[in-house]
Order: sequence, then C-alpha cells, then structure tokens
Amino acid sequence: MNTKLKSLLGYIFPALGGLFVTYLYNVVDGIFVGQGVGPAALGAVNIGVPFITFVVAIAAMFPMGGATVVAIRIGREDKDGANCAFMTALSLTLLLSVILTIIGMLFSQQIVDLSGASRLSTEMRKMSTDYLFYYSAFSVPMLMSTCLSVFVRNDGSPTLSFVGMCVGAAANIFMDWLFIFPLNMGVIGAAIASGLGQVFSLIVLLSHFIRKKGELRIKLFKVDFSLVRKISKRGVPEAVTQLTTPVTALCYNLVLARMIGDIGISTFSVLSFIYSLANAILSGVAQGLQPLWGHCYGKRDTEEMGWYFRCGIIINSILSILIYGLLFLFDEPVICIFNRDTELVQTASAALPIFSLSFIPMALNLIYTAYLFSTKRTEAADIIAISRGIVMKALAIFCVPMIWGSNAIWIAPFIAEIVTLVFAVGLNKTAKLVYD
Repeated sequence: MNTKLKSLLGYIFPALGGLFVTYLYNVVDGIFVGQGVGPAALGAVNIGVPFITFVVAIAAMFPMGGATVVAIRIGREDKDGANCAFMTALSLTLLLSVILTIIGMLFSQQIVDLSGASRLSTEMRKMSTDYLFYYSAFSVPMLMSTCLSVFVRNDGSPTLSFVGMCVGAAANIFMDWLFIFPLNMGVIGAAIASGLGQVFSLIVLLSHFIRKKGELRIKLFKVDFSLVRKISKRGVPEAVTQLTTPVTALCYNLVLARMIGDIGISTFSVLSFIYSLANAILSGVAQGLQPLWGHCYGKRDTEEMGWYFRCGIIINSILSILIYGLLFLFDEPVICIFNRDTELVQTASAALPIFSLSFIPMALNLIYTAYLFSTKRTEAADIIAISRGIVMKALAIFCVPMIWGSNAIWIAPFIAEIVTLVFAVGLNKTAKLVYD
C-alpha cells in the first residue's frame, strides 16, 4: 500500500467513525424513547434537535478553524505556532460551551416553543422542554469532547480519536437502556445518558495530552486576537455546513407543526435521525481529508492535494449511492427501529426514498466545502456552505409545499442540494489556489 493511500485511509476511517458515533448520541436517544416511551417522545426529542445541533454547529467553528491553522503550521514545521492555535481554539470552545449551558437551561421552554412546540400537544411540549434542559446541562463535556476529537486526530492519533467517541457512545447506549427501561426516567433519562456518555469520551481524549503522545500540549498561552479572528474565519464554512442540520430541522418542524401536527413532527423525527447518520458518514470523509489538504497546502504540494480531492469525490459518491440504495430497499425495517406505530411507519416509509435523494448531491457539496476552506479559499467555501446550509434549504422547505402541495415537502432538500452543487462546481473552478 503506497504512502498516500495509507494516509488517506488512516485519516478518513477514524474521522468518519468518530463523527458517526457523535451523531449516534441523538439517534440512540430517539430509538430508545421511541421504543420505550412512544411516538410523542420521539417527536419531543426531535423538537430539541434544532437548538442542540445549532450549538454543535457554532462550536464546530473553533476546532475546525483551529485544526486548519494547526495542519498548515505543522506542514511548515511551526510547532509553537500550531500549539498556540490549538490552545486558542480549545479556550474559545470552552467559553462558548459555558455560555450555551446557561442559555439552554434558563430558556429551554422558550427555545422549544420557537422550534414549533407551541403548536403541539401539551405532553410533547413538556417532554421537549425536559429533554433540552437536561441535555444542555452537559454542554461543556459535549462540546469539549467534539473539539478534542478533532485535535487528537490532527495530532497524529486518529485511532484514539475514534476510540474516544466509541467509548462515549457505548456508555450512552447502556445508560439509555438503564434510565429508560429499568428506571423509567423517560426523555430525561435519555438526555442524562447522552451527557454522561460525553463525559466518558472526554476522559479518553484527554489521555492523549496527559501522556504527551503528539506535538500539541494543553498549557498556558498568550492570547492573540489576530489568531482568534483567523481561526474564526477559517472555521465559518464548517460551522455553516453543520448548520444545515438545525436549519433543516427547524424549518421542517415549523412547516409540519402548522400543516400536519404531531404525526408530521414524529415522521420527520425519524427522517432527521437517518439524515444525521448519513450526514455524519459523508462529513466524516471530508473532515478526514482536511488535515491532509492542510499539510499539502503547507508544503505547497498541489499535485498531491488534487489527488486527495479526487479521492474524496469518488469515495463520497460511492458512499452516498450505497446509503440511498439501502434506504430505498429497506425503508420500513429502518423506520421500525425507531417505532412500530402503523401510521408513523406508513407515512415515513413513503417519505424516506424521496427525502434521502438529497444525500447524493450533499456528499459532493461537503467535499467541495471542506476542500476550499482547507486550502484558504474561505470566501468560496462560505458561499457553498451558506447556500446549502441556510438559504437554499430554508427557501426550498418553505416554498416547495406552497408551489406543489404538502406531499412535495420531502423533495425540498434535494432541490436545495442540486442548486448548491452547481455553485460549488463553478466556484471550485474560479477560486484560484494561492500560496502565502
């Protein structure tokens, strides 16, 4: 196996697995509450998803922006500069997580109402509030484990990054079962289980720095506001890319709560969990390639950079087609994992093949976005990320049902991703690669 292929697989698989496991937290909560509490609880968990994933998306700005700076500086053999970027990103993540803990706990009722809960049944509204309150209490370990997983991967330990996420997920699954079934704690138990799982993950990831396995160290550093701006700027495309999940969830919750009610929210909750896992797999490939592109940029190796880009396009194309094929063939068995309510299964199985078409163009958009921001073409990456994550997605979800009726709402993400892909291809050709 040649060196490039070994590096490709060595970074992609742990990144893919780690991100998949991260998104698995909410999905596992959905499975357990759907089977152990009922369809209303499934919808209640999904009502909290926009805020939770919004928090994760905003927080992604700092580790991904910092990781881009770190990768380029390591490529230039600037170890002190790389460590300063790491500590700056870590501190910004910690500060943001404390702020979001306070907001999520103090304003949980208001947040779920803004997400569409005010139009739903009293039972679903109360469960949504409880879930968000207890989930927010663990914002610090949640965001810090996500942050450290990125830097552990960039610091030469992608396998430990993946193991850390797996340990947290395994703990979450066990505690979901324990709190929901034997202890009968409902959605509160699911939220606490997710939080404790993140604590276990954080402990594993911290071992990398305690044992001083790589080049990065957790230590005192001098605050450089120009570096803060640089990290934030580099991280905006990834943050906006991650915003597609909360924007999609929020828009769907608002439209479905108005048009259909509880069953519409419960149906979308199933689709949303499936979307999260597909997005995790496809984003994981892009995130795994990020340090490789950064190192190539630092070394000014355009040829190798282009090779990794072509590999990313091929891998994500194949993965997205496979995911769509499996969901098309096994739609009902997949939906029944969450809940076996007849009406829910019938509605969701009709929507899933249409909704999941968006995964194919989405796979390519994720590669284009990560490639551009990893090689300092941040403005072009911003355009793609904002288009697919906010503008086109929101427009499609709100406008498509008005034009073609409520049954067409599930095709909206596909339309948004296709329009964005046209932008992405054009920007990749026009945004010139410049070394500085």
